Amino acid sequence: MQHEQATQVGARQPTTSRVRTCVGCGERVELQRSDAAAVTLVRLVLGPGGEVAVDASSGGFGRGVHVHPRPQCVERAALRGIARAAKAKVALVWQDEPAMSEADASLSGSTKSGLVPLEPASLARAIIRSLERRAHGLLLAAARAHKVALGADAVTGAVERGDAALVIVATDAAAAAELSAVRRAVADGRGVAWGSKQILAASCSSAASSKRIEGLGVVAMLDDRIAAAFRAAAHAAAALSSLSSGTTKRVSGVHIRRQKAGDADVGDGVVDAANESELSILERGA
Repeated sequence: MQHEQATQVGARQPTTSRVRTCVGCGERVELQRSDAAAVTLVRLVLGPGGEVAVDASSGGFGRGVHVHPRPQCVERAALRGIARAAKAKVALVWQDEPAMSEADASLSGSTKSGLVPLEPASLARAIIRSLERRAHGLLLAAARAHKVALGADAVTGAVERGDAALVIVATDAAAAAELSAVRRAVADGRGVAWGSKQILAASCSSAASSKRIEGLGVVAMLDDRIAAAFRAAAHAAAALSSLSSGTTKRVSGVHIRRQKAGDADVGDGVVDAANESELSILERGA
């Protein structure tokens, strides 16, 4: 009897993984709670008026579908996959989340917001902006927790001691990119180029001894989990940059290939409903 009760209690425990389908390529992906920071899939929220918004942090609100942050998957999702999964016409995408501030919009080089026609490039831009806001929030969290090393000397010391989980170099900091410590971090897979000197400075001011940093070329993150989530978001955004600018070719054969009998057709992703056990990056800790 005790064994049966224990089994029943165990059966009621929440699962630690979920299976989601990419509406671009049709691949079914098992998302583990332990690797929720990997940005394996990006969640798209379906609105009541035929619009879609990006939920990069998997907050769990609204009805949603998922897509790999890859150019071909995002293109196919925009052309056909989202509408197929929603079983409805989806023609618009939030270029920015409704509550996005101008400061956050500057991360992507534009303050334009609102609904725009759903196309491969516009969906890619929306995903990139959401991922960049996610990365920005993670950097803020690391700075507030004093888990950052700021500037060339501090970053070099952190790298030499083995404390640097990730080195972030501003895209307009050519001198910082030439530092031997930065080159070593990049060679080890622990370096990314992200943001500008102004953005890094504004994000890390809370960790500085002075009230305001005018410009910051390089930062080291000292927390492994926050660094892993930041790196994943930055890499996923970078992977979509060519599609967002419209410089990539259309995928071969816009008409989605047919699957074998019994397989999920490409774009037949399952629409999920929000629930409190939805996976989230870093258990919403950042």
